[in-house]
Amino acid sequence: MISIQLPNGRQYEFRHVVFDYNGTLAEDGRMSDDVRQLLAELAAKVHVAVITADTFGLACQELAAMPGVELLILAKDQDGTEKARHVQEWGAERTVVVGNGTNDQPMFFIAGLKICVLGPEGVSTGVLAAANIVVRSPADAIRLLLQPKRLIATLRA
Repeated sequence: MISIQLPNGRQYEFRHVVFDYNGTLAEDGRMSDDVRQLLAELAAKVHVAVITADTFGLACQELAAMPGVELLILAKDQDGTEKARHVQEWGAERTVVVGNGTNDQPMFFIAGLKICVLGPEGVSTGVLAAANIVVRSPADAIRLLLQPKRLIATLRA
């Protein structure tokens, strides 16, 4: 669990982290070694799910040896409601979502914490507007979650 106590008394307790894959964790379908290592560290603390339409077809291969990471591959015609359905099932208020694309927007509307990754693929303006935090890379997003005191300065009222 990731627990954060804000100075205004608000308490966050996150048990799930949901990632988009392409443009968020991976660039052109491939994850960096740094992201792979950080993701494994995070999966040792909380439930980690990667929900993707897998544009490049490499998610299974790239995540095959990742203990504790649940991979859900969606049909190519999904509009993001399936991602939101999973977030709702796991408890939206206890879930962090990390993404960048239009099909991430439905889960961004309901999750307890939304982190937008502004990487080489760019960001959907809807996701950007719904985000609580914007970071430059997937490694930055995961490090925030591994060192949750960093979130206090950004999220305090």
